[in-house]
Amino acid sequence: MNRYPLLIMIGLLALCWVFSWLFPLNLGLGLIGKVAGLSLVSFGILLLIIAIGLFMAGKTTVMPTRAPDKLVKEGIYHMTRNPMYIGMLLILSGFPLMMDTIIGFICPALFFFLMDRIVIPREEKVVEGVFGKAYLEYKSHTRRWI
Repeated sequence: MNRYPLLIMIGLLALCWVFSWLFPLNLGLGLIGKVAGLSLVSFGILLLIIAIGLFMAGKTTVMPTRAPDKLVKEGIYHMTRNPMYIGMLLILSGFPLMMDTIIGFICPALFFFLMDRIVIPREEKVVEGVFGKAYLEYKSHTRRWI
């Protein structure tokens, strides 16, 4: 599971869509909800692009199955250790607003739980093994989320 967070996000987006179809519990926000949802999704995609771009500029892998070559601490990584997961969480949070479904909010909550309790701790062990004290120093000054 910790190897493919993007696939988890895509699976949860599909689950949200299925929930909205099977259990049409509308929020009743209409156009405001759709605009707010689209804004969250757009900001999430932008955050993903920025975070991936910083990894590429640092010539390190974005693949969670490989150990990193460089500890990226610049840009958005100065404020949060996991901007890619924040971007995915924003996408998952905006989608139920766009679909106008209350039950769809189960998906971002599940994503947060999986990332925070399972995926990120495993990744942190790998990064700490590669960068040691440098990572522990970064970790002590930069939040996991925001």
